[in-house]
Amino acid sequence: MLRLLSLLLFGGLACAVHGEEIHLQSCSGLPLMPGSIAGMKVFLLVDTGATSMLNVKSFHHGDAVSISVTSWNGTTRAAAQEIVIHDLAVGEHHFKDLKLPAIDLSAVGRACGHQIDGIFGVDLLEKLGARVDLGQNSLLVETEPAPARVAELQQQLVACQAAFNRADEATFSDCLDPDIVLFSMGGDFYGREAAMEYYRQKYFQQHPPAQLAITPRAHHLLGDAIWVEYDLRVSVAHQVIIARGTALCEKKQGKWRILHMNHSSPPSEAFVPTGGTTNQTGTGESEHAPTLTRAPHPR
Repeated sequence: MLRLLSLLLFGGLACAVHGEEIHLQSCSGLPLMPGSIAGMKVFLLVDTGATSMLNVKSFHHGDAVSISVTSWNGTTRAAAQEIVIHDLAVGEHHFKDLKLPAIDLSAVGRACGHQIDGIFGVDLLEKLGARVDLGQNSLLVETEPAPARVAELQQQLVACQAAFNRADEATFSDCLDPDIVLFSMGGDFYGREAAMEYYRQKYFQQHPPAQLAITPRAHHLLGDAIWVEYDLRVSVAHQVIIARGTALCEKKQGKWRILHMNHSSPPSEAFVPTGGTTNQTGTGESEHAPTLTRAPHPR
């Protein structure tokens, strides 16, 4: 774990949002977002504690309605006009046929010294799937839902497992980042060529071919990367090797590849000959620890 954290902190992995970043301006410390309505440039105050609304001074035509206005200090009734917005563009995203209330926001504009055409509130933030990063003065929009990204990664890793099981070196090699770092009990390997030589010697030259089974335990999204925790089981040459590991996967040019792997034995780790029994030393390590330590393997 410590080695993985060191890689994240010092290895230069960019944990950028998987989507669009919209720059926010400052209006006396309040986040202000540019946008457009029907091609007209507008400025919207981003407020995570308020409902969305328009400035009636910017939009003059609408039906009179009574609305509930929610803000940080509670919900109140207010007279407003209801405005139909056929196209609200925020960054690369468009809201179609919105019905928004419009009230007089002139006081807000005067307070921060900038034109305010409306408030982009919590309701539209939720629709957009966005979060505000005040430290970076930006609105971060996830263009691909997290479950879809995890499912895509798992689909590709299943294909990598199949390539491993048929000793398809060319296909499996493409599952590894050129700069992969592999930490195993059998040694540390840096780069795709070193990792592939390790797998070639320990697994791909076996007859019958080694068979791998991976069971994911958890997925953690880190911007454009996903950190996977998993258990693995490898059957090779009448031996069954069990280990626990983590893999840091990053998507580049439409392809997920493994950037970092770290394997270790669970507390009950054992070397188990097929059809046999566990054989451990008094230290808790298997008498066949060298073979066992080489078990840590891809994914």
